Amino acid sequence: MRRRKLVGADLDWFIIPIRRITTWGIVIVVVAAGSVLGYRAYVKARPSAEDRARTEIESATGLLNKATRIAGTVRPGSNIARARNFLQDAHNSMGDSRFEEAFRLAVESESYSRRVIGGWGADENGDASFIFVEGDVALQRAGRSTFESARQRQPLFDGDFIRTGHNGSAEIMFTDGTLFTIRPGSLFEVRRPSASEASGSEVKMVSGAVNVYTSASPSTITTDDATAAVDKDSRVSVDVAQGEKTEVTTYRGKTTVSTGLNTVVLEGRQRVIAAARTGVLSPRVALPEAPLPLLPADNRTFDVVTAGDVELKWSRVPEAARYRIQISRSRLFVPDANEVDLDDRTGLSTRVKVSREGSYFWRLAAIEKSGISSDWSPVRRFRMLEEPAHTGASDTSPPELSVLPPQQMGNLFLIFGKTEKGAVVTVNAEPADVAVDGSFKKTITIERDGYSILVIKAVDGAGNETIRRMRVFVETL
Repeated sequence: MRRRKLVGADLDWFIIPIRRITTWGIVIVVVAAGSVLGYRAYVKARPSAEDRARTEIESATGLLNKATRIAGTVRPGSNIARARNFLQDAHNSMGDSRFEEAFRLAVESESYSRRVIGGWGADENGDASFIFVEGDVALQRAGRSTFESARQRQPLFDGDFIRTGHNGSAEIMFTDGTLFTIRPGSLFEVRRPSASEASGSEVKMVSGAVNVYTSASPSTITTDDATAAVDKDSRVSVDVAQGEKTEVTTYRGKTTVSTGLNTVVLEGRQRVIAAARTGVLSPRVALPEAPLPLLPADNRTFDVVTAGDVELKWSRVPEAARYRIQISRSRLFVPDANEVDLDDRTGLSTRVKVSREGSYFWRLAAIEKSGISSDWSPVRRFRMLEEPAHTGASDTSPPELSVLPPQQMGNLFLIFGKTEKGAVVTVNAEPADVAVDGSFKKTITIERDGYSILVIKAVDGAGNETIRRMRVFVETL
């Protein structure tokens, strides 16, 4: 009998032994069991949220202790204070069983502690900072008993003391834009006004003298004898003879001087003296006008070999009986750097012989017959070089110009850098103070919020220039 042929389908049959099926089944079961055991081991080994938070808090505590040993005193708002606050919040969250939050807060605390460990004060603006330090200037941190040498750009905080020696002077810029020039032989304390007080800088003068230049904010200077409330856009001098008197002079603007017993308001070119212990204020004294330097032009360069005498000229002051002139190698006129100090010039010019290379600063004051002196004139500078800056057309090389990142204090920016010797530097078209070695500094104010461009330009004697542009951001709170 013939078999029928199947149409439409071709079937392949496979014969699989039962032993192979059994083997595969065992393998699958073993793999599945291993996966379950591995997952359980992973879950058991992985730290819980509570363990992670506890470990991170322990790490943050160790870092904070190390940072505290480095920094010493804890000031409100400092990195140490922030690290401590975050760590305390982490402990609180841990106690409330908010473990993920506790972990995050501990990490934040570690971040601030590491900033201190990496370099104390490097990222803190403080209430003020040194922008210029010359000679013997020392700083005593709040809560400490010893002084250390002050450094340019070093931040200052509430409770810090600054001391200048016989040949020391410094400039300090507060965050509100007030500039303090501390004269030799002075001691004063940085203070932070309380929230209830008017905004503005505040210092306590213990002894010595300080010049104050306010801008958009007022400033307060207290002594054992009196309080001087300096209005904005003013220029004032405070001179303290400890245990004897406090002398306050307003050269521009307005100052209110109070002793608790008397109060007087000083306008421009007026002086008053507060007696120690009694609180009595002297009558106001009017000061003569300060003379103006005329020649040589500011930043004029002379050949020290061929120049001969340098002639200085100034404007006439009607009340003046004589003039005092100072020439110094120090911009702040510290005593040991003064080359000339004469108070008997009756004319309107004098000639000086300068035989050493370098930068020289000069200023003068008018003195009345009664002996009352004016404010110092604006400072001018001339330079004596053995090889004056190139003026020939063959010099086509632009001057070198390096600029450090700006130090920001609100809408104020402190610019530091270096150029070649003899070059003139401007920042946003305003002249910078350039030393004989080419190092320079400049304080610039940005009046508008948002991004702005700082244009730093160096020009050599042949007219070649180098320009650097830096983008900065201002946000008024």
